[in-house]
Amino acid sequence: MSGGEPERTPDQELVSRSVRGDLAAFEELIARYQQAVFNIAYYKSRNCFDAEDLTQDVFLAAYQGLSTLKSPENFGGWLFGIAYNRCHKWYHRERNKIVKIQELQQRVAQEQRLARRAALRGASGDEGPPLSDMMLRLPPEIRTVLKLKYLDGLSYQQIEERLGIASHRIDYLIRKGKKLIRQRWGEAGEEESS
Repeated sequence: MSGGEPERTPDQELVSRSVRGDLAAFEELIARYQQAVFNIAYYKSRNCFDAEDLTQDVFLAAYQGLSTLKSPENFGGWLFGIAYNRCHKWYHRERNKIVKIQELQQRVAQEQRLARRAALRGASGDEGPPLSDMMLRLPPEIRTVLKLKYLDGLSYQQIEERLGIASHRIDYLIRKGKKLIRQRWGEAGEEESS
């Protein structure tokens, strides 16, 4: 080649030199692939700061795994595989964090509603014992299911997984618990009025 650009060193040679500890060779690989890896990370994260962190993470993982690369001539495809896997896992972790934050917000809102109801009941001189007292008098299985459903905000499926009982049994226990609470609330109101 005369007068043009210097000949580009093949990826395979840069990988071999990197495995032997030549950091400059690996820096050249980074320079070649950094923008492509960043684009993958940005596509998943939609945030340049997270994309930069993910890009660094991908290259660190690639450097640590270089000695396991069986076909150094396929470095680009191997690197993109690492990038897609890392970014995909990151995306699912972040999505789960968002879901957990939403669940926490719902639980806090539910507890605030319950506290307001209790305060209103106390302020208005509502008849009957507090709901917490009635809950304590329920059979343990019913009390547990009601707590998981209404205080913890779990679905039937989540309760089923946690307690190991069928959903039709959960439905029965919830209906039975509501009926017992209504009955006891009515009985307590009758006692106070007599």
